[in-house]
Amino acid sequence: MYRVVLALAIAALTAPVAIGQTVGTAEPELWPDRAELEHFLRKAKITERKKIGKGITNPEKVTLELDGVVRHAIFKRVDKKHDNWRNEVAAYELDKLLGLGMVPPTVKRSIRGRKGCLQLWVTGTVMFEYEDEFPDMDRWREQVSVMWLFDDLIANIDRHLNNAMVSPDHRLMLIDNSKTFRYQKTLLNDLNATGTGTHARFWGVDYDENRERYPTHYPPELIERLRGLTKDELKNAIKKFIWGQNRKLVLERLELIRERIDSMEALATDTQPVS
Repeated sequence: MYRVVLALAIAALTAPVAIGQTVGTAEPELWPDRAELEHFLRKAKITERKKIGKGITNPEKVTLELDGVVRHAIFKRVDKKHDNWRNEVAAYELDKLLGLGMVPPTVKRSIRGRKGCLQLWVTGTVMFEYEDEFPDMDRWREQVSVMWLFDDLIANIDRHLNNAMVSPDHRLMLIDNSKTFRYQKTLLNDLNATGTGTHARFWGVDYDENRERYPTHYPPELIERLRGLTKDELKNAIKKFIWGQNRKLVLERLELIRERIDSMEALATDTQPVS
């Protein structure tokens, strides 16, 4: 027991600071106890399983209990070439590496001999159903900017309005990341995400087919982290889940993102109100 507690304490002390702590205002991370949550997801006893009934991946909501603590999670076991539970874990590991704090804690877990992943059940509203005003639109759009950058990195083709949630304190949470890490050599959004009603809805404006771009901007610490990220750091974060050419393409997309940010110059971190 002592070794487990010590390991969790060390992990907490060495974990990267989340971008979510400094986006807009100095606010706490959504999951400051992520090391404990990962341990819980891996070790807790599953007391109940229930099909959610949404999505083509047949996810289940599971109830877990450990040392008197009860939590819920999503179990996903889809294992197809372009739709895979391993992508969910890899997306979470990259989120941790970059310090984003947007992807809920997610771990590999087998249930009754079936490999899959468990992702912490989170409370919020999917963007499709969200109708309130954001109290700080610039803060929100910075989070959306980070989401589009992250989706460029992981080659996500499936960030629709039901695959992103708004927390009660208006934080952006990225769920359903199984259709990622595709064979994609370009940036899907080019960091600006133009052209669709979905992108306009995320940005908080009416759709305009003539709109050329959204003025995305990022926390300076994220840009610093992207520029300093090494090949070995990235490879070690995802090597258990993303292999071969698809892993190499993550590195290539990272270079494209760095080049794109450099081309944006000061606009990349412009914190002035944007439209």
